[in-house]
Amino acid sequence: MTSVPQYPPSPVAEPGAVSRLLAGILGVFSAALVVAGTFLPIAASRVTVAGQLQSAFAVTAWNRQVEAAPQAERDLFAISHVARYGIPLTVAAAVLVVGALLAFSRFRGAARTVLIAGGAAVVAAVWTMSMDVSASLSYEQKDATIVAHYTTGTGFWVMLGGGVIAALVLALAAFGGGRWTTPWAPQPYYYPAVNDEPVIYSLDSPPPDQSWAEPPAQGVLTPESEPAEEPTAPPFPPQDVQPAPGVEPPGRHRDDSDM
Repeated sequence: MTSVPQYPPSPVAEPGAVSRLLAGILGVFSAALVVAGTFLPIAASRVTVAGQLQSAFAVTAWNRQVEAAPQAERDLFAISHVARYGIPLTVAAAVLVVGALLAFSRFRGAARTVLIAGGAAVVAAVWTMSMDVSASLSYEQKDATIVAHYTTGTGFWVMLGGGVIAALVLALAAFGGGRWTTPWAPQPYYYPAVNDEPVIYSLDSPPPDQSWAEPPAQGVLTPESEPAEEPTAPPFPPQDVQPAPGVEPPGRHRDDSDM
């Protein structure tokens, strides 16, 4: 009897694929903005006295860039340093990049955890840096003689944008659709039996070199060999027929002598 091939089922749609890919792409973009922003000024200060510039400098996440300052102030800047927010921001951005790379690989369960950790770390670091910049803006002063003007720099807004995107990555990784499962892998399946033995191989290996019987048409039964007819036996066994009284048996004639 001809066996019908059994083909493997088609892979179902991967749950959470859109949120996973979007979180990975935005994670890389957020990390790039945060790292680039650490090298740009996050705050600037200009102090004038009686219309004369006395001090002007800008602050990045790594150092202080002095434009003009009295010698005593320069000496103070030489032995001091700014809050180096570049260190936690860069580390958090690196974690975010690792999570994004894992999201594009087979380790998708770990990708979700790393993206959540990296996104939360970037948001926390940007928030802390923003509080420091906000505190420096409170030194704004303006009177008839002294004008102290504090502003935010380009780096602040770049990192703030990276922090907002990191918050979106955090939301996608934590609440984005379905479970980030491992990708579908080909599974072994059966082909028609050859010599009463099923042939099993994976989709990764080529099919065996042999000819397959065509499957029977739907609704048509495959003819099977019919058993040989047995000889018909008589309904009753042969019996000796005894003639009735006064009746001559067949083939015997009465002679005149018997009369």
